[in-house]
Amino acid sequence: MSTSAAQVVETQESPPLSVIVVGAGLVGLAAAIALRRQGHHVDIYDASSFKVELGAGLAIPPNTVRCLLDLGCNISNLNPVENLCFTSMAYDGSTGMKSDDTDYQARYGMPWFMAHRVDLHNELRRLALENEGDGQPARLHLNCRVISCDLEACSITLDTGAVRAADLIIGADGIRSTIRSYVLGETIAIPPSHTAGFRWVTDAAALEPYPELDWIVKTVPMGARLISAPVLPKQPGAVDHRTIIIYACRGGTIVNVLAVHEDIRDQDSVAWNVSVTQKDLLDFFSDYHPKFKSLLQLADNIHIWQMRIVPPLKTWVNKHVCLMGDAAHASLPTLGQGFGMGLEDAVALGVLLPKMTPASKIPSRLLAYERLRKPRAEFIAAESFEQQHIPAKRGLYLRSIEMRDQVMGYNVRQDAERVLGELLKGEWVSSTT
Repeated sequence: MSTSAAQVVETQESPPLSVIVVGAGLVGLAAAIALRRQGHHVDIYDASSFKVELGAGLAIPPNTVRCLLDLGCNISNLNPVENLCFTSMAYDGSTGMKSDDTDYQARYGMPWFMAHRVDLHNELRRLALENEGDGQPARLHLNCRVISCDLEACSITLDTGAVRAADLIIGADGIRSTIRSYVLGETIAIPPSHTAGFRWVTDAAALEPYPELDWIVKTVPMGARLISAPVLPKQPGAVDHRTIIIYACRGGTIVNVLAVHEDIRDQDSVAWNVSVTQKDLLDFFSDYHPKFKSLLQLADNIHIWQMRIVPPLKTWVNKHVCLMGDAAHASLPTLGQGFGMGLEDAVALGVLLPKMTPASKIPSRLLAYERLRKPRAEFIAAESFEQQHIPAKRGLYLRSIEMRDQVMGYNVRQDAERVLGELLKGEWVSSTT
């Protein structure tokens, strides 16, 4: 029984679902797009005055590109740079690994891009809010902090005291989610990962006077560049596994830098995002070869960003409320899949709640969403931690074609349509017996 044929079991008189999305980040906007395109009415609530994503780059591997296209994204609006090569250099200046075997288009039917978060956010915001496109545009409510959620009434309360109700509430409000504790019935701790990263972006033009940096943006093929320090026997106060990850975005005009390292601070006693000086950065990498010093000296507006993962949750759904993206399964950036998993969530939920879905079906559809998405997203989160912290597993994702096939070759729409067909067939059988 095909999905299209099975959809006749949906009640033709069912009105569009009313949906509240908590969080106007990348995944919240993606959820709004997926559900708007199904004809549902979406309101997005966010505490900020104007949601602007961090000024940093983001990996968009093939499975994520597939989701963006599914949502109607115009890839050219992202001004991306295609990732065609992984090049590694050692901290002492010696040459490391280089891999040109990265023809993702041929293997997965989609390329791997690097893009700027702000460009991604602008494109998803356009697709969610503008009149162009299928369905009624979503409505964005800024300066609206959600302080609680009532599962029985399927409503949220804002810090103004205002209450808003809907048929469905989606908690896409990030790793420190407000909605999560209501879904779970308890507040869970997000434990320290002992991993952090210095983050900054630099204009590519600023590298011009430094020929020792030509390998970053002038050497073809373009792609991710890594500068890694060896793992040494642990000494008191020493920092383990330092890797500087560099790639161009915004058409090659911006260089994104993320210097991942073991965080020996007490992560619970410091802010998750801390501004630091260039001297702090230079001191931290003082043993790196002089040829890399110029890259560090170009750094400005530097922050140390704590990285944590959400431990496996007992559930993502409760009645008419669900979690999505980092609220459900935040991961480390080791596999470059955090954003991609959130996008897959959004596409899957959009498929499982097609036009004419009665509100009464939402709890069962959310259970199907959880069964479909939870094992895969939690596998990614676990691997992102283990491949950062277990020495024998470091670099496994780059070495294992089987793992890359499993992660990047996945098509979430196909999987969700299969699940929807099974659901609708079961509903049809139960309605005729």
